[in-house]
Amino acid sequence: MAEGHNKPQVEIVVDGASEITEVSPTANGASASAEVSPKIDGTPAAGNEMPEGTVRQKQLQFTIDPTINQTSESGGASVTDLPVTDLEKEPQFDHYRNALSIKREVIPRRPSLKQLHGVEWDQEKELTPLPPQKATVGSEKKKLGWIEGVLIRCVLNIIGVMLYLRISWVAAQAGLLLGSLVLLLSSAIVFLTALSMSAICTNGKIRGGGTYFIISRSLGPDFGGSIGIIFAVANAVSAAVYLAGFADTVLEVMKSHNTYIVDGGVNDIRIIGWITAIFLLAVVCAGLNFESKAQIALLVVLVISLLNYFIGLCMSPTTLQRAQGITGFNGTTLTENSLPDWRGETFASVLAVYFPAATGFLAGANISGDLKEPERAIPKGTIIGVTITSILYLAVLWFTGTTCLRDASGLVEDLNNGMLSACAVNQTCVYGLHNYYHILELEGAWAPLITAGVFSSTLSSALASTVSAPKVLQAVARDRIFPYIGFFAKGSKKSDEPVRGYLLTFAITVGIIAIGDINQIAPLISNFFMASYALINYACFDASFAKSPGFRPAFKFYNMWLSLLGAFTCTVMMFFISWVNALVTVIFIMLLYVYLARRKPDVNWGDSTQANSFRNAVHNMLKLQMTQDHVKTYRPMILLLTGNPCKRKDMVNFVSNITRSQGMLICGQVLQAPLDDNTLHARYQFSRKIIWWLKKRHIRAFYYSYLASSLQEGVLALLQLCGMGKLSPNIMIMGFKHDWETSDYAAVKEYFLIIHSGFDFNKGVGILRLSNIAKAPVEKEPRPFTETCNSEPQQLNTLHLSADMRTSRRSTLSTSQSVESFSIFAQRLWPTESELRKTAGRITESSFERQQGVPTEKQGGTDGSRNRPRHTTSSSSSLSETSAKSQFEIEILDNEEKKKNGILSISKLRRKLEAEKVNNNVRVENFQKRIKKAIIDVWWLYDDGGLSVLIPHLLSQEGYLESAKLRIFTIVKRSEGFDEEQSKLIILLNQLRIKFSKVSVFAEDRIQENQETLRLFHELISKFKVPNKTIGQIEEPAASVLVDDAELTTFRSTTERIMKARNLILTHSKNANLIIVTIPVPRKKALSASLYLAWLELLSRDLPLTFLLRGNQEPVLTFYS
Repeated sequence: MAEGHNKPQVEIVVDGASEITEVSPTANGASASAEVSPKIDGTPAAGNEMPEGTVRQKQLQFTIDPTINQTSESGGASVTDLPVTDLEKEPQFDHYRNALSIKREVIPRRPSLKQLHGVEWDQEKELTPLPPQKATVGSEKKKLGWIEGVLIRCVLNIIGVMLYLRISWVAAQAGLLLGSLVLLLSSAIVFLTALSMSAICTNGKIRGGGTYFIISRSLGPDFGGSIGIIFAVANAVSAAVYLAGFADTVLEVMKSHNTYIVDGGVNDIRIIGWITAIFLLAVVCAGLNFESKAQIALLVVLVISLLNYFIGLCMSPTTLQRAQGITGFNGTTLTENSLPDWRGETFASVLAVYFPAATGFLAGANISGDLKEPERAIPKGTIIGVTITSILYLAVLWFTGTTCLRDASGLVEDLNNGMLSACAVNQTCVYGLHNYYHILELEGAWAPLITAGVFSSTLSSALASTVSAPKVLQAVARDRIFPYIGFFAKGSKKSDEPVRGYLLTFAITVGIIAIGDINQIAPLISNFFMASYALINYACFDASFAKSPGFRPAFKFYNMWLSLLGAFTCTVMMFFISWVNALVTVIFIMLLYVYLARRKPDVNWGDSTQANSFRNAVHNMLKLQMTQDHVKTYRPMILLLTGNPCKRKDMVNFVSNITRSQGMLICGQVLQAPLDDNTLHARYQFSRKIIWWLKKRHIRAFYYSYLASSLQEGVLALLQLCGMGKLSPNIMIMGFKHDWETSDYAAVKEYFLIIHSGFDFNKGVGILRLSNIAKAPVEKEPRPFTETCNSEPQQLNTLHLSADMRTSRRSTLSTSQSVESFSIFAQRLWPTESELRKTAGRITESSFERQQGVPTEKQGGTDGSRNRPRHTTSSSSSLSETSAKSQFEIEILDNEEKKKNGILSISKLRRKLEAEKVNNNVRVENFQKRIKKAIIDVWWLYDDGGLSVLIPHLLSQEGYLESAKLRIFTIVKRSEGFDEEQSKLIILLNQLRIKFSKVSVFAEDRIQENQETLRLFHELISKFKVPNKTIGQIEEPAASVLVDDAELTTFRSTTERIMKARNLILTHSKNANLIIVTIPVPRKKALSASLYLAWLELLSRDLPLTFLLRGNQEPVLTFYS
């Protein structure tokens, strides 16, 4: 055999480099030895030695040759002969990756439960040949560590012009004591936020997006998306603010030398700002590594500047410095400056001015995608950076307050005369903490270095904002929660830099600088940042409070109540600083939140919103379980026996109008199939698709399916198991069986047992009969199964599951046709992983199947027929391919997505065939478009607890019959007291607060018989009538269906009442949009299926949409408050 065959290849990947080698298998299929020569950074290492610090993680990936499943010539065992225990795998890092979040298709290596639990091992799914991987060291994006990536950025962004120009002013206004409180309060808020962010960052691996990623993955796309947009905008505008500050400082230096560019005013600021913006754009476009080096250079300048200041403090002040208020370290100065001296300011205004200085600590988190280990780097670098800068600000506050007077004239004569601060009386002082902002420049050893420090701090902050805004925008665009911004999701080919975002940020920066006066913009931007900090704190609190098992942060130095305190404090600070700007910020966030909430982005991030929903749901369910039912809180909770909901769209649409906002709808389906692995998998996949189908149609419903050997077993299970606690169905609705006259006895009995089952479980029962004018066309027989299986793989991307109850007789195929079991069919339609990814979340209904009538399931019920001899019917364990396919029928993609993904479908052809069959006067009910001036006729023939009146009332409140007029009809037995009965009914309806347009009461003894109705009844019942005393000799299921004269005599009064009701309905309700008729309860062991179905036929044939309904005799309406 050729060399290389029957030898598994082992690929060892070290930091992106790979080496494939062959492993010689032993007799039992295990690797005996392997010669591995790993490459590191493209260079082979000698032997097994690797440079220290180079290897961070090894990853073994096995590639099995396609011919390995054959027994080797040396007697080696086949891979498929491996014992089940060999399939088990030890815990591995890659098993816990989110496969869908990685760009390239990740090969699953953890064996599935099916593979471990099943009989056979699916080798193709488990061992897929690996694509060749090439070492791409040169194109690898270099990641930053915690010092370069987080600490330096935080320090540079927090140390800004506030330290150089405003910290001395804080000491003058608030004094050293209250000034320290201002600083400590601001630092406390920042520190609490840093703790919350550290907890979230260490709760799993985070990617690019920084603050947006943290909030969105914790609170969901609604909050995350709104914060992402405003955070990106805030950073872009902040860059302009910093550059304007830099330009203003440069202009002041130029003025001191009597030079200017244009006018020495706003135009010069614009020109300097634009030139600097171009320079920063070139720096960031050069790459993050170059930008990091620029940040380090700026940090060096900043450190030198601060060292220059501290050295100057240690030097004795000159005479000129003394005249300018510099006293050196002096106890008297310390005492005078300890207490506040408010001059047009308050504690709140001073706090508002200073607080923006502390809002730069997220600079490292904003480039989370460029960090080596963001979950470790962000907490460590941020907390250390906040601590260093807080100590630095506090130290400078006390140093300036101890070494400088509040007021000084700057004149040496005043210094010699002891009148240095006398100018404070008439407020003519030029120097001092109150009057001169450049105190650090006066106290420094060399003034130009302090100016260089100001330049460095403003440029570093502007540079950090220029980098942060595009990174956040790129992350938002890649999540696709907002439309029309996908253009900014693409990064550069080499290092994935958001070049397009850089250009947009540059354009915003240039535009803001052009405004000139940006003093009104800066406070609003500060509120944007404060809102982000508040949400970070709240996200941590919410995740902790939800007690989700998935929230397990490695960072333990946090407390959820401290996080809540941080969120509250940030919110208060927003309004404390400027309530107008805070209100604008909140409104802007809420507008974006409402937009995203209505748009409902199709994402699932496992955020705390889901955890809270689960927690609240369980809590409320338990609370509801202990609450006793009351008639005033009755809500219709409906189990709709739809079978496949996709094939009963009209039925689902109609019933969803009842439960739209007042109840609960469950679509139930019984699957007749053997309980095997393939069927279970197909059921699971189909359930997911049905849930998405309901969501896309905006139908608030649940879906339940049950695998059963018989329909009777399935429907009993649904009636018992659907729902939870008090949220369990109290009404069962099904479709009308149009073909009951021609169906076999077993099918008719089974349908009759469904009705009995509903009453047996104390449910209200409804039977929906769509308009007889709009009967759905009979579907053509689908293609032979062999042809389906030989089609293109894309054609099998439509997964089907439903049983059609329209034809009750079992479907049989000729011997020439392919007859296969349900499990084989399900196995052949098993979608691959790639197909599932393509189709996930993009399901729409099949537009050609608009069938009406009976539900797709002939769900059986309890033994509810008469007391006659019977036999238990058995169902076959194998279904034909046609039946199986009918149970799995759902079209996955709409036309637009079919074109996009290249998925073929035969739905267009089938729609065309149906359109040719449908008559011109056929109308299809979709129950979605509102009908103006609609009419609902209610034939309240029996007192069922009020359900027959409540349902039409709910339909008239909202939905397609909103504002419809209700006309109430009833029939009394005798004409005596006729007027009194009508008055009582009107009073009852008024007291029940049921709005109606008309009430009509008919006396049964005054209604004339109709020969046409009588003829129709005899025509219906004649097919099932047998001589008296022969029922006991008939076997089941015929015994439960057939009727004799004795039974007709027993139920004669009911039959006559039904026929008279039909005459009235034909006369008065022919033009109604909906007819609701109260039906009688069938007597168990006394009433035959054929007689009861004949009654239902009389009440619904040749009529518009008819809803046959019966409550469970328990009150659902009350006139008590």
